[in-house]
Amino acid sequence: MNIALALAVLASAFWLIRTSNEARSLFVQLERARTEEQELEVQHDRLKVERRTAATPLVVEDMVRTRLKMSTTNPAVTHYVIDGVAPVAKPAAEGGTP
Repeated sequence: MNIALALAVLASAFWLIRTSNEARSLFVQLERARTEEQELEVQHDRLKVERRTAATPLVVEDMVRTRLKMSTTNPAVTHYVIDGVAPVAKPAAEGGTP
C-alpha cells in the first residue's frame, strides 16, 4: 500500500512539474504575442499616417511629375477631340480651332 501511495505521489509530482512548465511556456508565448501585437499596432498607425501624407495634393503632384513623367497641359500639346471626328492636329496656339 505504501508503494502504491509513493508511486501516486511521484506521478502527481511529475504531472505538477510538467503542468507548471507548460504554463510558463504558454505565458511566454502570450507575452511574445502581446509584444508583437503592440509592434503591429505601431506599424499600422505609422502606415495610416503615411497614407494620409501620400494623399495630399502636393505629394500626388510630385509623384505624377517624377514617376509618371507627366506635365501640365498647355495649348502646344493639347489635342481637341470632337465626338465622331478625328482629333484636330493643329494646336490652338498656331491658329487651330478648339
